[in-house]
Amino acid sequence: MSLNAQQATPSGNSAQPRHGVDVVAVTKAVGDQIRADILKTLAHDSFGVQELVEIFNVAQPALSHHLKKLSEAGLVSRRREGTSIFYQRASARNAPLLDAIYQALDSEPAPQACHDGIQRVHLARVRQSQNFFDNQADALAKQTALICAPEVYVEALLDAATAEPTLQRHRALEVGPGSGALLKALSPHFGEVIGVDNSAGMLANTQAAVADLANVQLVDADVARLPHRDHFNLVAAAMVLHHMPSPLAFFRQAAKLLHEHGVLVIAELCDHDQDWVRSLCGDVWLGFEPAQLQQWAGQAGFQQTQHQFLAQRNGFRVQVSAFVLTHTHQQETNKELNHDRL
Repeated sequence: MSLNAQQATPSGNSAQPRHGVDVVAVTKAVGDQIRADILKTLAHDSFGVQELVEIFNVAQPALSHHLKKLSEAGLVSRRREGTSIFYQRASARNAPLLDAIYQALDSEPAPQACHDGIQRVHLARVRQSQNFFDNQADALAKQTALICAPEVYVEALLDAATAEPTLQRHRALEVGPGSGALLKALSPHFGEVIGVDNSAGMLANTQAAVADLANVQLVDADVARLPHRDHFNLVAAAMVLHHMPSPLAFFRQAAKLLHEHGVLVIAELCDHDQDWVRSLCGDVWLGFEPAQLQQWAGQAGFQQTQHQFLAQRNGFRVQVSAFVLTHTHQQETNKELNHDRL
């Protein structure tokens, strides 16, 4: 039986569903508690099989069986990252049944054990990235030059940010400032510019580059833990999203850090298959499809206003995007923050 299936043909064969959703397969797949919890978990991030094993504390064969059922029902999709496979929830666009199921699942929180497992996985990703940067800060600049040097994207990022008519130029935040090239470019345009990184080794390199800029301050912290009361007009992330443990979580945090109609600008690698960057550059993700960035941004309350591709370099293609925080989302964020203070 299929959603929106037409009446049976004279031969007794049912016509194909218009949206390709098999009601029986979908309801059977969701009817298992572990599979329902997997779908709840995948609402927040994409995970590999071993990460899901860690989250749910089940044997890999059993976990793979559940993922196969969800995949066959069209509820999850797979994305290859080099030699690894990551799973995420399938899009519910033009699929009312999936949309209704996702809304029903998300109306109830996942078990605390799932939240604890997600935190362990994200923490492991953070530690992996942080250890790499602390130990490889000096060598990283050479490796970065092999992929994309800052001069390739800094001007495009600055142009994208300053072209936004809603942008006020009081406070700007750059996440993962690296060589300090973007901080120096932002400095003349903003009253205050903050660079934040959770690697002391990387910040030491940045400090040497911006020491003479009076309005630039460096903060040794995880951007995910910055207080939401410190609102900015601009958040910039240049070639750092592929190091983030959860890109969606970053978009949501950026929304909470921005003033109403604040601007988020991103320079990021397009999706690629060069797996060597994991060990030599500490990358967690092998770039991103433009549509994936736009989807995450939309989930966090942003509207994409600009997108462009830069010249390909050494087999890598760079994309630059600008997003503006919507008024409606900022109102909801303010309500959340006010509630947290009570």
